[in-house]
Amino acid sequence: MTSTELKIVQSPMSSVSTRVEGWECGLVTPEAVWKGVIGAVRAVMAGDDQRELIKITVGGDVLSDHALMPAPDGSESPDEWLTRMRQKFGAETPILLYARELPSHERSLFDLLVSALGRPVFEEHGLVRGNIDIEVFLGEYRATPGGIHREQCGNSHFVLQGRKYMHFWHGEDWIPKTADWRAAEGDNAIDPEEYLPSLQVPEVVDRGTSLMASAGEFFTWDPGTWHVAETVGPAFAVNIARYTRSFVPGEGTYPFVVESDGRVSTEWLEGYRDFLGDGADLASALAAASAYGLAGADPEHKETAVPRRVAIAGHARRLWHESRGSVQVAAHGRSGVFPASVLPWLVGLADLPYGAECDVPDDPGTQALARFLVENNSLRAVQRLA
Repeated sequence: MTSTELKIVQSPMSSVSTRVEGWECGLVTPEAVWKGVIGAVRAVMAGDDQRELIKITVGGDVLSDHALMPAPDGSESPDEWLTRMRQKFGAETPILLYARELPSHERSLFDLLVSALGRPVFEEHGLVRGNIDIEVFLGEYRATPGGIHREQCGNSHFVLQGRKYMHFWHGEDWIPKTADWRAAEGDNAIDPEEYLPSLQVPEVVDRGTSLMASAGEFFTWDPGTWHVAETVGPAFAVNIARYTRSFVPGEGTYPFVVESDGRVSTEWLEGYRDFLGDGADLASALAAASAYGLAGADPEHKETAVPRRVAIAGHARRLWHESRGSVQVAAHGRSGVFPASVLPWLVGLADLPYGAECDVPDDPGTQALARFLVENNSLRAVQRLA
């Protein structure tokens, strides 16, 4: 295990659906996640705001002034942005910056999350046919805007800086009969959410469970769990929401069943294709599985030279499926077809640790595979020693 891969360091309540665990990963830093926020800011500035990529809430109001957004050139850190907002609106005013779909606007964050978080987060909970949203919550507030709510998604909520509470309630028997109950409206309605806007946390907190996480810890909760967050001072967190299209835990997921060398069976791959629906073929299903269903920006470069030596650049499995004398290989959301002769070299990569180097054989098929894996950031090209 290296500091580049997510390590779960404790699991005091791993048998319950709402829990706090510790985590370590040297590369999942506030700075790395902030790059995704800046990518979303730039997209909004360019006119892409179809899904409320950035939402700034001050007090009880959502403010749309672009001047309030983090500096799109990346010159403003999370702490600097929050300090600017508190100076403008007052230190006691609740402030929240919410950003979503971050890997779609920053390729480095996509690669980092697929590599570092894939196995302990996505493989543990199963694949979903709905979207996977990567969200940021930065600010200081007494309750998540909108109040107590539930979603059709399972969540892993990593605290990067500060401390925060998450208040949870299970089932519906705890809800007062007089409480207002409404569904989400607007852009979020395609990922159904339900709210209890008339309830204040202090009124019902004793009917649920309250957990606190500090930097280096994360919350996990199942779809359909009522919840609301409360920060303890300023806090910065990144949330992974796996949409199952159901409020019922366990529904809408497909088990991730892959051998240690990355091979997937025909039965599993065909089942996943059918699970995805929407005309997916085996190649696109394998590609989706190799990124755990997470969508990301296109790779930033194309490898023009044939790599002669490569190093392992990520922890995500390189998936493959052999059929009719060829092998379909997928990594970080892309797939390609190569001759079956590449398998000995490909399978050997699975035994190498992060950062380990190896030579690329001279045959054209393996060289094409190596270039494909470098282009998609599963491997990186290195200078071969003379």
